[in-house]
Amino acid sequence: MTSLPPAEAPNWRQYVFRAILWVAVVGSLAYAASQGAFDSLENAVSLRLEPNRDAVQLAGSVPPVIEIKVTLQNNTPDPAALKAPSACKVFRWQVFSRSGEMVQTRVSDVQCPELAVSAGLQPGEKLEEFYSITLVPSRYIVGQDYQVRVWYWGYESEFQFSAE
Repeated sequence: MTSLPPAEAPNWRQYVFRAILWVAVVGSLAYAASQGAFDSLENAVSLRLEPNRDAVQLAGSVPPVIEIKVTLQNNTPDPAALKAPSACKVFRWQVFSRSGEMVQTRVSDVQCPELAVSAGLQPGEKLEEFYSITLVPSRYIVGQDYQVRVWYWGYESEFQFSAE
């Protein structure tokens, strides 16, 4: 009986290359998921907020304002009905401290008629708008982090910022 030929030595370069390739693929997928690239795969209406800053200067000549791009996307196969008790309540926000205390909320300067408003969002359609949140500096502490909860057409999302 003859013996089998010896196996070749493992190619360690090939193993390292494959390991790096897998890390790159998993990292790319994780990054894409964190940026909302897979929101369209959900079977729901999703709200995404994109604030223009994550740190706000409280003191200075420029008022402390956070600009937000709000995106509401219908990922369902059915039209979504959007409803709000009044036009002033389509976009609402509240700021909370790290301990959970409410620091500031949106206050309407104008008397808003209490007439319900509604709209529709077709399957696959998205609604994008821009809003501003003007902060009252005396309510915030420099060096603290804050959480902003936003309601848009009844859907809720949140983001954080720090006061400088």
